[in-house]
Amino acid sequence: MKKHKILALTAITLLFASSGLQSARAQELFRAVLSAVCISTNQEGGLVYHSFSNRNLIRDCAMEQGLTNLMGLRLVFDVGNNALEVVSGTNQTLVCTALTFQDSVSLANTNKTKVELLASVLVETNKVASGTLAATERFVYGSSNQLTGFTLAGRIQYSIAASGTNSTKIYRGVLAAGSGFDEDEHEERGD
Repeated sequence: MKKHKILALTAITLLFASSGLQSARAQELFRAVLSAVCISTNQEGGLVYHSFSNRNLIRDCAMEQGLTNLMGLRLVFDVGNNALEVVSGTNQTLVCTALTFQDSVSLANTNKTKVELLASVLVETNKVASGTLAATERFVYGSSNQLTGFTLAGRIQYSIAASGTNSTKIYRGVLAAGSGFDEDEHEERGD
């Protein structure tokens, strides 16, 4: 079943890429909102809790890429790559991939418009999973079977190992993505 679903998604992706539609990549990118808590320890060994959101992922990505101007950067969910990405500008140029989701166990309804999934979370370019995403995805298709709408709502948890003077961090929260978000509202808040 898993191989069949992967083949079907690959075929859909190839169909979008080879068709004369405006931009397959733009059609697969949907606004994302992450709201989480980052848990770490301080020098005294106490637990420390910090809010973590789009703003943090975007800032970290920009710093890694040597960018100082965060204007026009936004967090999106890339359906084709099954990833949270930071993109820039109206052409949505890829700046970096913050999180990737793979090895999904999924259950879909018969017409594949609703999917319940459990996916592994990979941070940036890591090849080893460090968490999970349990989510519900909904797909809306047009009369020509093109993807016209998408939503994802789920709970995410992952960790980042200690490095240098930074302690290990655990992130727990919610992830939402899809069409219908009021982009101006999120831009004003900076998430």
